[in-house]
Order: sequence, then structure tokens, then C-alpha cells
Amino acid sequence: RYGRIPLKILFAVATVYVCILSSERYFYFWVQTTIERTDMHVSEIDFPAVTIIPMNYTTDNFSLKSDRFSKAYNLYQSVIWKTPQSHHLREEDFAAFPEFKDLDLRKWGVSASWQLNCRFFFSECKWRQKPMNCCDLFRSGKTFSGYAYVFNSILSDDADKTWPWTVAASGAASGLVVKINRQQGQFTLNTLGVIIHEPDQYLGMSIDYSQEDRIVVPVEPLHFTAETDVRARPLQMRRCYFENEIMGRSRSECIYKCHLKYLVEKCRCVLPMAAIAKDTLVSTDENQTETLSNSELTPCGIKDLVCVYNHKFSFFSMSNIIEESRENVFTTKDCGCFPQCEHTQYHTSTYTERLGSVNSYASEIEIDVYFQEETLFSYRSMLRFTLIDLMVSYGGIAGLIMGVSVLGGVNAFLNRFTCCRLPHPD
Repeated sequence: RYGRIPLKILFAVATVYVCILSSERYFYFWVQTTIERTDMHVSEIDFPAVTIIPMNYTTDNFSLKSDRFSKAYNLYQSVIWKTPQSHHLREEDFAAFPEFKDLDLRKWGVSASWQLNCRFFFSECKWRQKPMNCCDLFRSGKTFSGYAYVFNSILSDDADKTWPWTVAASGAASGLVVKINRQQGQFTLNTLGVIIHEPDQYLGMSIDYSQEDRIVVPVEPLHFTAETDVRARPLQMRRCYFENEIMGRSRSECIYKCHLKYLVEKCRCVLPMAAIAKDTLVSTDENQTETLSNSELTPCGIKDLVCVYNHKFSFFSMSNIIEESRENVFTTKDCGCFPQCEHTQYHTSTYTERLGSVNSYASEIEIDVYFQEETLFSYRSMLRFTLIDLMVSYGGIAGLIMGVSVLGGVNAFLNRFTCCRLPHPD
């Protein structure tokens, strides 16, 4: 009678052990993302917001001071925006403009020239192959304090109440087509930056720079969503926010402020166009924290560009990671800014074309933004192992190893009472 007890104990321990292993799938391997649809149509998502930024210019004033001023401004822009030209800078380039080292960029007045009148900035605009008034399509950028024109963004000042718009077609000229005058008053526009981003975000996955006459930007979107059950997992596990958890703060704003605080920490200056908090926390070398008010912070000028350049800052991208690598040591800083659980990523690949002669550019810059394909992939995040799955797993393990079931347990309990025992033929 008692000879089977050790065997039963062994099976019971095995059952508990396997149940613990099964529980780890529920408590640790929580969220998985799978393909929900492969035929989601572009009309089911928003057309991306488009931000156009004047990057580089030359002045038509041939005085030495104006020429040096424009070169200093272009140097500043290339470092702050991390344009391709910044990769070729040398240490002596940052010391070439001592007369502008303390000049506040807010007082340079260059950005005001871009915003004199959008009718002069743009020459032609089309939306879904229909000619439109450019001033009805674009708004002055809020994040960049007048450095950009923005289309289809619900965050822009005086945004159209019907934004974000959508399209139902793909291919060249099926979305937004704009032409921009190179000649802007006393300036000649050399380089443009184009950001393709979500309508409810300030920044995009990347910035496309070009000085060519035609910039073609096909967009490949990816749509993400999540089941409600995912909300039960902690934020660090699911790595996304549900709509009622955002508390009015977008992911791009979170990343932008994270990069700005890192800039203040490393270079002790702040970008002139940055809207930072009243107090900015700065970590010192002694791992302590001190508070610098806005009055103690100086705008980043020419003299600060070396620090900005050496730390490889990238302020205007949706990268959560800040690289802190020095020489052969690779380290990173994670901003910990997560997207909404339901959002659309807009990935781009840029093609450029020169329409003028070999030695000169055309008088206009054309930008064509469109969806590359009519369909896209939609992904859904869900719990890899739900509570129901856990209960089924427990039952299966107990039945497999111990031969235990709920029905058998109920029968064994009822058989202890005379009134409930099953009758036997004998």
C-alpha cells in the first residue's frame, strides 16, 4: 500500500516543476508581435506629415562679412542637423569664425527670411494630382521655431481641422508634390531637409538631405497595433503606451527633450529653438545632480560646435539611443521613450535627380512624396501566453503526469459521502 508513495511524490514534484516552467512563459515571455494582415490598404492609414527645412544657403551679397556669415551659418546647420557635410569637417573648421563665436543664433535673422511669405517660398503645390494653394497646404513649423514648413501635422500651429489627410493610390505624384524656389530674397537655397513623420509626432525615423533639383521620397509604411490584454504587462515589458496613458506627451517630444538634456549635461548650452523645461537637470561627474535655470544656460553658438560635433548629437530623429562611444569603447544611453501601441511607422528611401546642367542647378527644387505600394503589412502585439493558456497548461500537465482531472477530483470528493457514492452491481 505504501510502496507507491515515493513514486507518487516523484510524480508530484515533476508536476510542480513542469508547472513552474510553464508559468515562466506567462510571467516572463509576455508579448509577441506577429503579422496580422499583409493586405492592409494605404487608405486605412494616414498620409505622413511632411516637414521641409531650409538647410544651407549662399548670399547674393558679395561683401566679405556676408560671405563669412553665410559660411558660419551653414557650419552651424550642418553640425546641429548632422547633414552629410558634417562628416567631412575638420577641427580647424570650428575655429574659422572667431567674430561669430558669441553670436546668438536667434539674432542672426536668417530664419525670418524663410517665413516672409510662403507664396515666395513655394512656386507650385499638388495634392493627389490636384493643384493646391501652397499656403493652404503648409504651416510654419512649431518645433523648429520658424525653420520649417509642415504639411498634414495635427501638431502644427493653426493646423487644418481636417488633417490628417489620406490617399487611396500609390506611385509617383499620387501624394504630395511641391516645387520650391531656390532664390529666396537675397539668399540662394542650396540644400533642403525633408522629414517624413507621423501626423501626431514632431520627428520622423530619419531626415533626407539633398541639394539636387528633384527629390523623390517613396514611403513604405508599417502599421502596429496591440490587443487590450497587453495592457496587463508592465510598460518596460510591452514597450508601448495605450492612448489613455500618454498624458499629453508624444514620443518625439520625449526623445527631443532627452537629447536636449544630454546636450546641456555635456556642453552646458541649449539650442536656441528648443522649448525646454524651466529647470534642466544636469548630471555632474561626481554622479550628483544640479539644477540649471534658463538664465544660467547659454544658447549653443559657434564656439560650442566642437562639443556638439564630438558627442555626435542627433536632435531631430526618432532614435531612442544616444551613442556615447569613445575610441574603442562602445556605450549608449537609452532615453526610454516608447511609442503608442497603435501607430504607423513611415520608412523612406530617397532618390535625387539634377534637372539643370552639369555645372548648375535648376531654379526650382521639386519634392515628390508618395506611398510606394498600395498595401502594407500590419502587425499586432499580443500576450504570448494568456491566463487561459496557463490554466490549460496546468490541467494538461497534471493529467499527463499524475492522471489528475477536475472531474476525477470531484468524484473522489463525493465518494467520501454515503449519499453521493456511485452504486456498484454487487
